[in-house]
Amino acid sequence: MKEKKVRQLAAVMFADIVGYTALMQRDEHVASTIRARHRAVFQQQHKLHHGKIIQYYGDGALSVFKSAIEAANCAIDIQRLLREGDPVPIRIGLHLGDIVFDKTEVYGDGVNFASRIESLGVAGAILVSGKLNDELKNHQNILTTSLGHFDLKNIANAVEVFAISNEGIKVPLAAELQGKQEIKNKTIAVLPFVNRSTSQENEYFSDGITEEIISALSKVKNLRVTSRTSSFFFKNKNIPLKQIGKELNVSTILEGSVRLSGDTLRISAQLIQAEEDFHFWSQTWDRKLENIFEVQDEISLLIAEKLREYLGHFEIQEHLVNKQTDQYQAYELFLKAKFYRRKWSANDVQTAIGLYEKALQLDPDHAESILGLSDCYSFLATIGFLPFEEAWGKATALTQKGLELNDQLADGYYQQANLYFFTQCNYTGALQATLKAIFLNPNYVEAQQYLSFLYLIAGEKSKAQQHLKVAITIDPLSQETIFFSAYFDYMSENYPACLEKLNRCLQHNPRNIPALTVKFYCLLKFGRFDEVLNYFKKQAPGIVAIGDKLGITALAYTLKNDLDNATKYLQELIVHAATPEGFRASSYLLFIYAALGEKEKAFEWIRQAIEYKSPILLIHFVDPLVSALRTDARYAHFQKILFPKTDPQESRNNKNTLLNGDVITQYTERLNNHIQEERPYLDPNLSLRALAKQIDIHPNQLSWLLNESIGKNFSEFVNHYRVQDFKHIARDPKNAHLTLTGLAYESGFNSKSVFNTYFKKETGLTPKQYLKAHP
Repeated sequence: MKEKKVRQLAAVMFADIVGYTALMQRDEHVASTIRARHRAVFQQQHKLHHGKIIQYYGDGALSVFKSAIEAANCAIDIQRLLREGDPVPIRIGLHLGDIVFDKTEVYGDGVNFASRIESLGVAGAILVSGKLNDELKNHQNILTTSLGHFDLKNIANAVEVFAISNEGIKVPLAAELQGKQEIKNKTIAVLPFVNRSTSQENEYFSDGITEEIISALSKVKNLRVTSRTSSFFFKNKNIPLKQIGKELNVSTILEGSVRLSGDTLRISAQLIQAEEDFHFWSQTWDRKLENIFEVQDEISLLIAEKLREYLGHFEIQEHLVNKQTDQYQAYELFLKAKFYRRKWSANDVQTAIGLYEKALQLDPDHAESILGLSDCYSFLATIGFLPFEEAWGKATALTQKGLELNDQLADGYYQQANLYFFTQCNYTGALQATLKAIFLNPNYVEAQQYLSFLYLIAGEKSKAQQHLKVAITIDPLSQETIFFSAYFDYMSENYPACLEKLNRCLQHNPRNIPALTVKFYCLLKFGRFDEVLNYFKKQAPGIVAIGDKLGITALAYTLKNDLDNATKYLQELIVHAATPEGFRASSYLLFIYAALGEKEKAFEWIRQAIEYKSPILLIHFVDPLVSALRTDARYAHFQKILFPKTDPQESRNNKNTLLNGDVITQYTERLNNHIQEERPYLDPNLSLRALAKQIDIHPNQLSWLLNESIGKNFSEFVNHYRVQDFKHIARDPKNAHLTLTGLAYESGFNSKSVFNTYFKKETGLTPKQYLKAHP
């Protein structure tokens, strides 16, 4: 007979021992003693305060009370008792909310909320939600203090968190709680797949497969994927995975290999929990090359599914990789072209152009090759290896064609943003195109960097900083990210921090022109004029363009108040600015007029630059070197023209509630009944998608139900039942002939290491210790 489900309002307590796992690794005897004392005090105090302990899980406990007052008093007494003698460092979270109780289990939003509150805590503290705190206000023997508002995992809005502040109870600083909101870090780095083919010439293919998987996983909302630049930093380097995870700040690493042999392909992949160097999944695929896109989609979807099972909820599309072309040879040429384009030297990019053109001869409508070709031309235009108008003209036509063929490619909108900025001086167009690129791919680091830059020059520093932080998270080792961070410091007039970062960029690449240019600006703001001038006297030709050299030299002499040399170089600058190649030289006139206090000339130059749609104006107009112009009313007038106030809607990764109210209860009952009656967890190959099919709900809905309502990811959920099954069959005399590993396999585990990990996490004991304590 099925148990009747009861919905009720209750005070929920979550508590666990801080640092227990590390203690178990150091000294199991001491850890077991602490855990036994913890449970004895819990049982004693819950009996005194009329609480009901629902479940012990390793070093923690879940319990409920009919009264918020009794829950708070119980928590206070527990903390006081456990700090006596050899203290037991526990943290406690309390919440008053709606729960569903079926006599053996408790679940619901109230349980989930209490768990999130507790996860913020520190040893010795009792944190409570605003709702429970309201019940304590009229009870003078229980004191509380607000710690501020926090974003809790899977809670839609920021919530106010309080700490009980009675004597002897630790009240943490709000700063101590920062960074503890996320229980699981939904981040992954895809390391370059190793080329296992007999020919090293196939390296382009293994690199290409890696990039395609990075691109595919980047489409999964709320999964943070490290960019190619930072992942490929570790190519051919023998560095421990734990260290790589730490440097990239990711929880999970995917590594693999590719072997090409004729028209057959073998791909192997494995997922590793970085901090523990724990391999929790692996698989190998043998396929035909003609099915390359289907293989990439299959691999990417399966990896995303496994990540969701272990890390927590995120929604997954039906497909992550679409078929680009029917011509495999065109795709092969595309991969080779991208391989050379990524080297970012003029010669290699020219090689890439030839390969893209060959690919387009085989498939003229291959949008990815068209956009790659556009990127090549815009790059060569930017560094001055092709005439500006010719190169940007080709890039414009190619970008337009690429988007006409496929308007769902983030690369196309990123290219479009650059075209708006550099050819039309169209800030609004550039902003909207960049937002579209990020909407299609939130992990597109170049677009995140560019969006930070666009917001920064428009004076929206908080938004700029927000997207800069995203870029740093995705691509922490990128020189481009370091440069954009330095530029943010420069625009914020934090010149020492800016110089430190720019010097790091230049140490890596002394020919980094953007870093060199901004460094000169910093030195000029510091009054280090001779240092700038001496650089150009010693500079090898070809590093800094003649227009920049003349402009910075004239500006340095102007700021140094060396009027003779300033006048000399200013005249040379004016002459050069009138030439077809002089668009950059012209922009320095604004700096010089501002430095000389010649506002009429400065604003006349701005007016003409707007008329001619000079893209450099968008950057130099807001530079600290023209700060003297900002108090003039004309500055505000031109600012409105250059940066019109718009309200572009950024896409938000809103925490969607896939299920509501009665549907949650209905699906939870269906799931629990299926688990109890069919015991699907005994299948060692059970997946979230398979379980969803068995109970007839969508995998995205089951993922949400497990993580947001029940409070466990799929792996935790099924392994909980496997551990319970092990406990049952291990004590059955009929199974005395089975080893511990055999019993684990009978319970549904398919790995000895996974079994031992989850058993200790669930019970706080090794299997041997548990059976010895429970004969």
